[in-house]
Amino acid sequence: MSYSNKVKEIIAEKARETDVNKCCAGIKTNDGDFLCGNCAKAFFRELFLSSGNISDPKDAYHLEFAISDKETAEKIKNILDRENIFLKYIKRRNKHILYLKSSEQIEDFLYYIDIPKVSFDLMETKILKDVRNNANRVTNFEHANLGKISEASARQIEAINLIIEKGAFDSLSAELKQTSRLRLENIEMSIEEIGRISEPPVSKSGIKHRMKKIINTAEELRR
Repeated sequence: MSYSNKVKEIIAEKARETDVNKCCAGIKTNDGDFLCGNCAKAFFRELFLSSGNISDPKDAYHLEFAISDKETAEKIKNILDRENIFLKYIKRRNKHILYLKSSEQIEDFLYYIDIPKVSFDLMETKILKDVRNNANRVTNFEHANLGKISEASARQIEAINLIIEKGAFDSLSAELKQTSRLRLENIEMSIEEIGRISEPPVSKSGIKHRMKKIINTAEELRR
């Protein structure tokens, strides 16, 4: 069963539970207004059952009504505008489509027609999606940073090893020797972390400057 049909089952159950004697059950006055608030809610529940559709929020946020004539569509839109639920309009073939794509507006509509369970389920789904998306963004960011650190570390280690192989390590300054040793002993560390464990601690820009000197020395030896 589709998500939309499941929602319609819940709405149909709500319609069956509603005591129609408590209100005029969707009856309008001659000027098109409903006699009471319950009338409007009953009307929109029936409208959704007959011409509505809602997407599974796990896939997309979309709720729509397919109306046969434009005048009726405009009246429906005006009624919900007064409830701060702002339907958008598009014509699709011979139907006039009123739709919502904002998750908050869909939640508001479902709550307005007294279907809070679906509204809360949608909120929960949205929260879970946001948590997953944020977790994925953090993971991707961390992977990207690790890739950059690994690439830079490999280049620095290659330069240090070349200096050692060429017998030029002792010619380096005390600061460059310390940074070289720390890099070889901590290949997974970032430049900033190397700076923190230096004695005395060195800023990130200071370690970058030292590494640049080490790489330049290696390039001179290679040439």
